[in-house]
Amino acid sequence: MFLMLRPFPSAAPVRRLRLYEEIAARVAAYILDHGIAVGGRLPAEGEIARSLGVSRPAVREAIVALETAGIVIARSGGGLFVLRRPRRGAPLPWARRGDPGPGPREQLRARRLIEPEIAAEAARVATPAQIDELDAQARAIAAAANAGLPFAEEAVEWHIALAEAAGVAPLADFLPRLLDSAHHAMWRTIRAKSETDEQCSARTGFRERLVAALRSRDAEAARRHMQEHLDAAAAATFGSSEEAATA
Repeated sequence: MFLMLRPFPSAAPVRRLRLYEEIAARVAAYILDHGIAVGGRLPAEGEIARSLGVSRPAVREAIVALETAGIVIARSGGGLFVLRRPRRGAPLPWARRGDPGPGPREQLRARRLIEPEIAAEAARVATPAQIDELDAQARAIAAAANAGLPFAEEAVEWHIALAEAAGVAPLADFLPRLLDSAHHAMWRTIRAKSETDEQCSARTGFRERLVAALRSRDAEAARRHMQEHLDAAAAATFGSSEEAATA
């Protein structure tokens, strides 16, 4: 006599959670398990980090995710508060098939691995016409930043043009996906909370310095300027660049 086995129930594929996603889920569960009402105060960032055994930048990234989802609000110097009670186990609103995608820290780590070498190669092989075009774009971005105008899309185009000037077409095709921060929900939250006109202007100045390195064919200086730019972006968003690169 043969027993008919019931088929294994179908469900979403098993997926390892991203670190910021897991921390965000833990904080959401804490809100529900402790019955914290809307307007209630949550533990401080440092306390959450110590309790979970992770870095403060990792917690900061998770808090950005929860802010973007409209669940919490972080007041500068004033603590973390519940804005809306979460649904247990619910994915982040921008997730596709349950996956919210790489977070800002992961994007920055990838950029720090790739873009300094793109800059160095551009210093070696870019044509004078390509350098002139990068210079013109850099000046336009700096003017927009100084006038308080948005320039995120123009900045993405500048980085793509730099990759093209380096003669690495596959990376030029890949960069738009890596540099989609203008359309990434969490980056919009970060910019709205932490990026001042002064910070924008300070960071846009690196492009003109990098163009000068391209003109002088100084690959090491070009690499350094790009690395410093990405380190500054990481530090401004998550703390020191070294701490932001760790879990």
